[in-house]
Amino acid sequence: MQKIWKINKKAPQGFLEKFPEYSRLTLQLLWDRGLKTQKAIDEFFNPDYDEDLHDPFLLKGVKKTIERIREAAKKQEKVAIFADYDADGICGAVLLSEILKSVEIYPEIYIPDRNKEGYGLNLKAIEEIAKKGVSLVMTIDCGITDFQEVKLANKLGMDVIIVDHHEVLKKTPSALAIINPKQKGDKYPFKELAATGVAFKLVQAFFKTEEMPISKEKWLLDLVAIATVTDSMFLLGENRTLVRYGLIVLSRTKRIGLTELMKKARIKPIFNPQTFDTNLNTYTLGYVLGPRLNAASRIDHGTVAYRLLTASSEEEAREIAQQLEEKNQERQRTMERILREARNKVLKHPKSKKIIFEGDEDWIAGIIGLVAQKLTDEFWRPCFIYQKMKDYSTGSVRGVPGFSVIDALTHCQKLLIEYGGHQGAAGFKVLNKNLKRLEDSLEKISSKGLKKEELVPYLNIDAEVEANNLDWRTFQEINNFAPFGEGNPAPLFLLKGAKVLGISSVGKNGGHLKLFLEKESKKFQAIGFGLADFCDKIRIGDQIDVVFELIANEWNGTKELELKIIDLKKA
Repeated sequence: MQKIWKINKKAPQGFLEKFPEYSRLTLQLLWDRGLKTQKAIDEFFNPDYDEDLHDPFLLKGVKKTIERIREAAKKQEKVAIFADYDADGICGAVLLSEILKSVEIYPEIYIPDRNKEGYGLNLKAIEEIAKKGVSLVMTIDCGITDFQEVKLANKLGMDVIIVDHHEVLKKTPSALAIINPKQKGDKYPFKELAATGVAFKLVQAFFKTEEMPISKEKWLLDLVAIATVTDSMFLLGENRTLVRYGLIVLSRTKRIGLTELMKKARIKPIFNPQTFDTNLNTYTLGYVLGPRLNAASRIDHGTVAYRLLTASSEEEAREIAQQLEEKNQERQRTMERILREARNKVLKHPKSKKIIFEGDEDWIAGIIGLVAQKLTDEFWRPCFIYQKMKDYSTGSVRGVPGFSVIDALTHCQKLLIEYGGHQGAAGFKVLNKNLKRLEDSLEKISSKGLKKEELVPYLNIDAEVEANNLDWRTFQEINNFAPFGEGNPAPLFLLKGAKVLGISSVGKNGGHLKLFLEKESKKFQAIGFGLADFCDKIRIGDQIDVVFELIANEWNGTKELELKIIDLKKA
């Protein structure tokens, strides 16, 4: 589908004059990211661990939680951690266990089977935990919408503490304490923490009351960074600081499991103690380590990833890392199959349909979220993909900008067994007899809530640039904005009228586009991943407009600037 190119409005002259120490390009990028004050800009360019992190005691429920943990330690109670099965939940579980182990509580860890139990607490699991004599359950990355399950836990004599970051409904479960910056009455100023980020704030508060050295909490930042990026949280404000420091910690990680996982992925961490720089970045977190940790629950069980992160010997860590590597490869093959099948179904839809709503018995619940994202990206429609079981179906949802999928599901809650999530991504469970009614309701909601122009994909371009400005100095300017991610994407630029000097398809099965371009007597190499189809649409000598990221390509000891093509068309 042809994307609309939207060049961001130029930053106002008053803003440009206010900060003469920065170039116009840097100021344009700051303006595009909503960074308009001296304080916001200073925090962005100079993340400071001591200055930028907010007081953890501002989080509602933190003090009550600490008191309850101390009571459990004093009475030698049994404590269980109920964690979501994804990287955020599992990393968060490791952080919660660090708190408990510091007061000699060695918790039971319960991670549900993604494909059999689905998301969140479930009644059977609560009964199982109670049978083990547990008197305190701490949830991580789930629980905020689990009313029945928390009620049952209370009935069975267990207190529940919910540590979560998902959207909060009008009512909350009857938990002893809830730590979630999005809950009503919470005074914590930053609302975009991952669940592991919320757990980290609890760690900070707890270690402070125990007068532990600050270095002890900092060594946990490798997991906070992985969870924050893998869970697609905004990389501005406090998250940017956590990830920036987390990358440094990861480059020197004490976790044998992460060291072995990086070896399997052929990543060699480098840390420069003079500059505090590392070769690790958000790609390492979101596309290398995160997917491997998530592969455990998608194909096997989340416990495998938890065991890796808590492994105490190299032999154990190496064995689990190999297991995850194989699971990730299997996940990739399975996803390609389901995506192919789902895509064929979507292509038979009438063009007037505003949503994608598809499912199958053979589609695996652990994979369908990835498929939903791929289909949303391709067809630019809210996408509801589900695995059909005997009596009910488990679904995963991805949305488009301007349409809240969690609001849409809330409108249909009478048809659902359960649901939860964020504005752009969610999950649900529905009885099969209600599937058609759910699809019709969601289609109706989408028809009312989505304008025609919102169903056309677009690219936000930061600025049009001249060829002469594409040099190492500009590259360094752009690199100052890293780490990139949600809310702070890698900047996109537009170069108009570049002449094509050479075209080829490269990579596995020739799936990528390689171009040699010239503009204003300056020559560039350009690479378009997955864009080999353009080989049939352009010719040598054509002039093209290119939307790109400016990247550095390192190969055999040489380093050169390259345009990473995001989209192109004839000039």
